[in-house]
Amino acid sequence: MLTDKNISKAISSISQRAERILDDNKVIKTYVEVGILPQITNGNNQIIYGRRGTGKTHLFRYLENETKANNKAIVIYLDCRTLGSAADYNNSNIALNKRCISLFKDIVDEIYDKALHYIAYEAPKDAEKAIEALDNISLATRFKNNEITSQEITERSLEKLSNEAGLSLSINPKDLINLTLGDKDSTGTDIEKTTKYNIISGEKIIFPDLHHWLKKLCEFTGAYIYLLIDEWSSLPFEIQPLLAEFFKRSFLPIPQISIKIAALEYRSNFTIQQEKNNHLGFELGSDISTNLDLDDYYVFDRNPDEITSNFSEILYKHINNELEEGYLLKSFGIKNGKDFIRTILTDSNNFQELVRASEGVIRDMINIFTLSFFDSQRQGKNKIDKKSIVESSRQWFERDKSQNLDEKLSQILRRIVDEVIGKRRARSFLIPRELEKHENIQKLFDARVIHFIKRGYADKDNPGVRYNVFGLDYGTYVDLISTNKKPELEFIDIEQRTDGDEFIVPFDDKRSIRRIVLTEEILN
Repeated sequence: MLTDKNISKAISSISQRAERILDDNKVIKTYVEVGILPQITNGNNQIIYGRRGTGKTHLFRYLENETKANNKAIVIYLDCRTLGSAADYNNSNIALNKRCISLFKDIVDEIYDKALHYIAYEAPKDAEKAIEALDNISLATRFKNNEITSQEITERSLEKLSNEAGLSLSINPKDLINLTLGDKDSTGTDIEKTTKYNIISGEKIIFPDLHHWLKKLCEFTGAYIYLLIDEWSSLPFEIQPLLAEFFKRSFLPIPQISIKIAALEYRSNFTIQQEKNNHLGFELGSDISTNLDLDDYYVFDRNPDEITSNFSEILYKHINNELEEGYLLKSFGIKNGKDFIRTILTDSNNFQELVRASEGVIRDMINIFTLSFFDSQRQGKNKIDKKSIVESSRQWFERDKSQNLDEKLSQILRRIVDEVIGKRRARSFLIPRELEKHENIQKLFDARVIHFIKRGYADKDNPGVRYNVFGLDYGTYVDLISTNKKPELEFIDIEQRTDGDEFIVPFDDKRSIRRIVLTEEILN
């Protein structure tokens, strides 16, 4: 199978990112449901968290196609990296509100285009009124506003010279006539003032009008509007809460509009707390829910067998859809993920090692598999063995992960590895919840060199104190796997523990890990 040219081409053709899949049918056929879709196929406003490579974009693309199948839906999928028709939104020298208006107008324009397309193809009975609503939506985001930004006053003194000449005639009681001729010169000063104004013509959003006409658009089309915002965390951090405020004023009060946002948790800024418990932006949990994190569905240690099965199906579907229809079945008798793994690996259990190495990140799994496939092919092997998977995992860690760490983060990671693996022969550790927003923890997590195992673990030895349980990346200990210094890879039944170390049971079973709590000192 490794020498099959069609298989080689299919593996090398797998799209590394879902947005690069041009064919919507491939998006649908390569999707594997693990229990997430039913939670977002609704009209609720939701934020979906997940690290890079966990499938947020693929999920949104699939949801887009599924929702479009309902002819009463206007679906707008937006990749925030492509927004910004003008450079204003990313220019820190421009006022924040103006930058946000520039970005928001682009979003409204996307709604305009998709809604117009819907009206043209679905021809609702109030089509003319719907188009009128669209025009008013556009006007509400382009209200002209002239602003005086500065003024300049100049003064000028003018010398004035005047000459007065006069003739007066008077008659007294004795009927005598007096004639007087006079001449008088005088000087003076006048002040002339000139004022110059600097007026900038701009635009502002009329939120009451925008809200009104969006509501009318839904009424006249008879459709629901689904706004799928992907790559939210690519927006400038300081703009995010203001843009969320714009959403709150425009979209959130309308029941027929649903917003779904895909974001990296530690690179998102949805709200700014203000006085008297007011918020600028979303009030998380109230305005919009945040209870869905894709990482929670791919934690290997939570359910290794289920995660391995899901990943085998994901890999099979991606390769199968790059081949001629029915090719795997006709050529190799492969009809599902289990068949594929059994055919291409020397031992099906080796795939679980690959899934462990990917640490729940689908994109990493595909890349490690691709490296091991072509490495085995170069070596003339008939199938992929465990040695190739381990070596490819090491290469992927060195090429894609460790190179993205600066010197400071590399030193912190080394200290954690020395403490957890070197001293305790473990691969997992606990961080107090008050340190979960520590800058360096966030950076290490974002770089995918540490991974979530369990959130909010309650330690019975410290009532009231909660911890997040993290695991070190496979790449940090891959060189130790075949040595006597390798860490404890499996979670062991607490009743089988015989040494005197401290242990915790993070899941709803008896599997345990060593109790290693890292302090702030090791993170600085």
